[in-house]
Amino acid sequence: MATLDLNLPAGLPPDGVTPNFENPSNNNALAWGVLLLCQVISTICLVLRGYARVFLLRKFNAEEEQGAFWGCSYAMFKIIEVPGFFVHQWDVLLRDVIPMNYNVYIYGQCYSFAMPFLKIAILIEWINIFVPRGFDRKSIFFWGCSFMIFVQAAALVGIVLALNLQCKPHRAIWDIRVQGDCFPISTIQISSGIIFLISDIVILLLPQHIIWKLKMKTSKKIGVSIVFGLGLLACVCAAVRLSDTMKLVHNTNDAVYFIGVVGFWAFAEMTCGFFICCLPCIPKILHDTGVTRSIKRKLGMNTATTAPSSANRYGTNGSSSRRNYEANHSTSYYKLDEDGVPMTAIGGTQSTEYLHKGQNGSDISRDMGQPTNPSTTRGAHSTMDMDKASSTKAWRP
Repeated sequence: MATLDLNLPAGLPPDGVTPNFENPSNNNALAWGVLLLCQVISTICLVLRGYARVFLLRKFNAEEEQGAFWGCSYAMFKIIEVPGFFVHQWDVLLRDVIPMNYNVYIYGQCYSFAMPFLKIAILIEWINIFVPRGFDRKSIFFWGCSFMIFVQAAALVGIVLALNLQCKPHRAIWDIRVQGDCFPISTIQISSGIIFLISDIVILLLPQHIIWKLKMKTSKKIGVSIVFGLGLLACVCAAVRLSDTMKLVHNTNDAVYFIGVVGFWAFAEMTCGFFICCLPCIPKILHDTGVTRSIKRKLGMNTATTAPSSANRYGTNGSSSRRNYEANHSTSYYKLDEDGVPMTAIGGTQSTEYLHKGQNGSDISRDMGQPTNPSTTRGAHSTMDMDKASSTKAWRP
């Protein structure tokens, strides 16, 4: 068996182009800038979410496992070293293709873990915000989120298995010196790109229907819709990444160049995911750390409020203190989740059942107290707002 000469160029140059192996043209400076920016944003978002979940809410769930993105960062920075970003394949020697292939393999593994976990965390967060425990979980939104969680989990398992089983023996995945039986990796690349793009679009659209049904001013609806619509950035990144993946597949003679482009957009999509995942935690951190009050004082705004305190509104040591706030009329209430995000409205009859029959009982009785006189409570509940009701003798302090 002939030995492969690793000092040969990895690709044939176009007519009239002379390969440059010593100092090929690249754009490593741009790569450093973009990757460091994305790394800083992702790390800050991860730290903020971890602080809010672990130290403020005192809970750590499986979807908080987001450390896989560090593997993506490691692989991307190694590719900057060898062979470099935006380097043409004919300017690269075969010996440099081996470490590049290995780092691309590492990046694919970590990315395939990080993205599904990010989207699962976002979906679970949105379920807790819009359909908290005790509410009717038969809505299209709930089942849509549940289905997307299943899709992400299945994609994680399927893509990771495919990446590891693409060649036999396993080392042939990245080592061009090893002969093996492999199926085209382009199948995995295109499939994962399509799955992640479609899931980004679905996740973007899922909460919009509920947001526009909330009983609030149109201006506030627009604001909330924009906040939850930041996923549009992830959709754009996923779409461009899929487009560049198609270019990579159809330009095998310059695959080294397009690998950097695809990696850029995939990393940007992941950064958007971290930002969206962190977003619901920011108000709680600002409130509990006193930043909100400090900003108001510096702006000369009145910091005195009759609203519930931070501890009562958000809960202490991870308890999910939920309150029913009166909506536009006295028999309609909004339920808040543990982070104080307004939920869908409950009608008066239904809210009375929740208060007196104990459905959703532990949460409501803990926050509101328990009635000592049911008839008096029903009267106060239907005619008074929350602040007045809490001060009457019908409610125990």
